[in-house]
Amino acid sequence: MSSHSLIEVFKAACYTIEHYYTGWQGTWFSIFVFSLQPEVFSEKAYVIVAFLMLLLWIGSTFLLFKEVFVEKLKLDKWSFLLITVLFLFISIQFIPSTKSSIFWFNGCAHYMLPFTMCQLLAFWLFRFCRAYKAGYLVGISVVMTFLGGSNYQAALFSLIVAVCVGIADFVLKKNKKIFLLGIPVILDLAGLLISMMAPGNKVRAGEDFGFSVGKAVGTVVSSFADGVKLIGEYLVNTPMVFVLLAVLFLFMLEAVKKREEKNYVKYPVIVAAALFCLYSAMQAPEIYAGVEVSGGVHNMNFQTFLLMMAGFLYLVAEAVVKLSDKKSAGIQKTESVSDEDGIVLHRKLVIPGVIVCLFLLLLVRSDIKESTSWECLMYITSGQAADYKEQMDLQTALLMEEDVRDAVLPFINDVQGPLMQMPVTADETAWTNTVTAQFYGKRTTVAMPRPEWEALYGEGTR
Repeated sequence: MSSHSLIEVFKAACYTIEHYYTGWQGTWFSIFVFSLQPEVFSEKAYVIVAFLMLLLWIGSTFLLFKEVFVEKLKLDKWSFLLITVLFLFISIQFIPSTKSSIFWFNGCAHYMLPFTMCQLLAFWLFRFCRAYKAGYLVGISVVMTFLGGSNYQAALFSLIVAVCVGIADFVLKKNKKIFLLGIPVILDLAGLLISMMAPGNKVRAGEDFGFSVGKAVGTVVSSFADGVKLIGEYLVNTPMVFVLLAVLFLFMLEAVKKREEKNYVKYPVIVAAALFCLYSAMQAPEIYAGVEVSGGVHNMNFQTFLLMMAGFLYLVAEAVVKLSDKKSAGIQKTESVSDEDGIVLHRKLVIPGVIVCLFLLLLVRSDIKESTSWECLMYITSGQAADYKEQMDLQTALLMEEDVRDAVLPFINDVQGPLMQMPVTADETAWTNTVTAQFYGKRTTVAMPRPEWEALYGEGTR
């Protein structure tokens, strides 16, 4: 707003990285993105955050699932669409923190954006294994470099997936070109090392924060135990998720049964073990750091859990179809199965499964109140959203007044619903007060009770 220069914006972003690298934490890529939040460019631009994050979330999922289910596993496009839409419905509706997944830019930049980058990375890795094209390797290298400077869960996710995909491709094809993936892996590790070496990490996590071999080994063991425990918590707290996953399994079963090309997953047990290890690894950063974490961490855990479950369920669907094929053909292996066999499986398992799932959905219908849509709908229909918008419009107008150096604001009614904003307090030296003043070019900002503010600074007396 001061210079109208993108160069100055990027200079300020780099200064912000330097400032927080020494004073808060080392996630240099996330801090860079934090600095580019939409209000930097216009006070009306923040609304794009929700649309942008949903676009990245949905788009990266469609790309990854199309590559896996259509290109690799040979499902038809309608089956892929049904599976992907239901998967996204579960993911979006029951994400633990709506703030950090859709509406709050910093939470989204630090967790949702890296997660979508992880999905895009997996998509490019699979594509690279098909053709070994340089363009995919460049994309993989850029994404993995940036992920090394984002949250630790995303950095781990990218390293594990890249290594596992590389090993699997070499074992199956013996093509040495796959070793080119060592370049992005090294770049990811370099970015992660820069992040981990930041002096600011000890400022945030305490002087005891640092690398320890014994602690690392203990963290790995605890990660598996905590991963199992977390699944139990999901089952108790949101059983509807598991019922919907059962429906997803039925979709997969039908899709596998009717596909024309029988392209079964090789080494399904190893694939299942790798998925569980990836999911469990997401618990490691929180366990190792031993500090309170934000909602974005819980989101990453949940999203990786759903990816693991999608993989598990698909492998089970293939196993059921294989068993059905063998039983109906009366031999150990079969190349084709008649339409009648598919109808038998449909009648004996799929239709009863749908009926059971519908009954279970009625039993756990109260979970609808935990969904993203319900949370947003209640916030709007209660009038709280309109009230919050009115208050924030007033606050923004006051902070944008150029002739005011010391801004005095009314306290906001801090019912934010799915939204997230750290309010200005009565202490002008508090962190939110000082950074708000800095952002809007004020000397100080301070808040006071609304009745007092209206008496002193009400309409026409600002």
